[in-house]
Amino acid sequence: MMPPSFVRALAAAVLLWSHGVSAEPWNGAEPGTTTLQQVLLSFGAPSRQVHTDGEVVLTYQRKAAPGGTRSTRFHFDARQGVLRRIEVTPTKPPKYAGLIALYGPACGAEAPAGAGCHEAAAAPARQRWLHYRARGLSVLVDRRQQVKSMVYTEPEPAPAPTRAGERPAAVPAVATQRDTPVLAPAAVPPPPAEDSATGLATASVVTEEGEAPAGFEGLLDAPAPTGAAPGSGAVVTGWQGPGGEAEDPWHENHQERQDVLAVGGIYFQRAELTGVRSQGKTSFEPVLPALADIYLDATPSKHVRGFLMGRLAYDPLSTEANGPAAALGQMWLKFDIAQRLFVTAGRQEIRWGSSLIWNPTDFLQAPNPDPLNTFDLRTGVDMVRLTVPWEAMAANLSLLGTANVEEVGTDLRRLRYGGGVRAEMAVGTGEVAATAVFDQSRRPRYGLDATMALGLLDFNAEVAWVGDANTRLWAREGDGFVERALEGRKLLVSAGVSATFNFAELYRAVIRVEGFHNPLGYDDRAYLPWLSAQGDYRPLFYGRYYALGQVNIGRRGMSQMSLIFTTIANVQDASYLSRLAFNSSPFEIRDIFVQTFVEVPYGERGSEFRFESVPADPTVPGSGLGVFRAGVSLYVRL
Repeated sequence: MMPPSFVRALAAAVLLWSHGVSAEPWNGAEPGTTTLQQVLLSFGAPSRQVHTDGEVVLTYQRKAAPGGTRSTRFHFDARQGVLRRIEVTPTKPPKYAGLIALYGPACGAEAPAGAGCHEAAAAPARQRWLHYRARGLSVLVDRRQQVKSMVYTEPEPAPAPTRAGERPAAVPAVATQRDTPVLAPAAVPPPPAEDSATGLATASVVTEEGEAPAGFEGLLDAPAPTGAAPGSGAVVTGWQGPGGEAEDPWHENHQERQDVLAVGGIYFQRAELTGVRSQGKTSFEPVLPALADIYLDATPSKHVRGFLMGRLAYDPLSTEANGPAAALGQMWLKFDIAQRLFVTAGRQEIRWGSSLIWNPTDFLQAPNPDPLNTFDLRTGVDMVRLTVPWEAMAANLSLLGTANVEEVGTDLRRLRYGGGVRAEMAVGTGEVAATAVFDQSRRPRYGLDATMALGLLDFNAEVAWVGDANTRLWAREGDGFVERALEGRKLLVSAGVSATFNFAELYRAVIRVEGFHNPLGYDDRAYLPWLSAQGDYRPLFYGRYYALGQVNIGRRGMSQMSLIFTTIANVQDASYLSRLAFNSSPFEIRDIFVQTFVEVPYGERGSEFRFESVPADPTVPGSGLGVFRAGVSLYVRL
């Protein structure tokens, strides 16, 4: 028998851990009481929002996950909008002994059913459900006696006591089979973290709970606020939703306030080797870039939050850089006015679009030059955003004001102002987002982004209507090239569909097909060297027709492994690029991820994926013809 002092210490440790994933009501969200709008206002943008089978499910994971958790799911009744169930996957789960010390042992002679005890039920992969029915809590424990997930529901009434020798009646489980943690696709586009103050984010094919990411694009984004102080009534500190404290919300109880400042970051290390064929010889070019992001997250008030993220990058093998390079990733201040108008000002991360590779509606960002890489190196956008939620329509409206500094010549820079409007709305089993952007000295751009879930299939489509391009457009004239203007407006369209299949209980396969029509592109290979020399070449946006096929097979467990095979094709150019990646968290620590990959271009020589870039200076030799690229990367969350 464990000494009482040990049990008390263990229970105290669990209580500290439960600050992020605490007892019911979980962080102020209470099944049967809390509404959908309260959760949206408190937690912000979900990673995924799905309407199916009479319920609405909000998933918060990765950057959007509440403090102390890897993912959290809120299930609401679709008609009443009331919270029915919360599924939490903790970052640092408590041990079995601490769980028993805090919530109670198995029901038996010493602990009658309903009196702070649990009833056990079998789960797949030699796991067990511990159902605390009187608390409305179910805990999934693996074979190592570690907590995998916690499910909060409305408490069930305690059963009537049984007579001696009489078997108790069968009790329905609090958590159903579908509550068992599942594995989701690994290679997905990151959802926008700061795209909406109320949390209605454009849906895409995203990773669900328990999955180590295939790409780490979304892991640099602003972290979610840490959990509220116990007893505060706030779902998340920094955003007090309706139904919180009874007293004046603008006057805080400082005795219950948590630490104002949180510090954290990530470390990302890559090692890559590229094979290049030039003048009949094959050479190997290694790179060893490292990147660190450090953030300061301040929440001085329930209505004010400030965030600062700095980035430091360094490659000891680079002959071009003079040393470490520093950059400002994000720097913004967020506050609300009477919880009706939400304001975010400063450099913010913006990622619009639901497609995996091609996002023509992402008007405020340049295209990602390497979308299959493990990291999206693009920083935030300088702007002011005003967001107004419309609860009755499950929608919100955002007004944007931007200011960009552009290079217009040698040592010359200018400030370009702009603005935009974006409306997002949940429709049936999907979502629709409409965008209009207006920039100084540019024609207006309009976009429509839609997603829909239908059984095993997830559909998405993006349509952009533009009157100019992000780079200069060129036309052939004799033996040379001349700059040209775009005649009329053009429609850029990307669309995709993915299907998910579960098998052997622990495995999931996701198959995705995606296409892109780009009327601003070229169908003549002769433009490739010229565009490269002029600095107007944009990978994967050069041609007119593109296609993608991807197969993602994953296995959940302590190591969270996944194998992803992707092929991208420039259809008209008959040029291809295939990539095989393997992802895992091999140290049984979800804050450490490892990815290895090999990438091979093929097709005719001189096509998009197999051409030698020509530098503007003729005295500098060309880059050579790429043969392959391979690498390994390590991601550590600090």
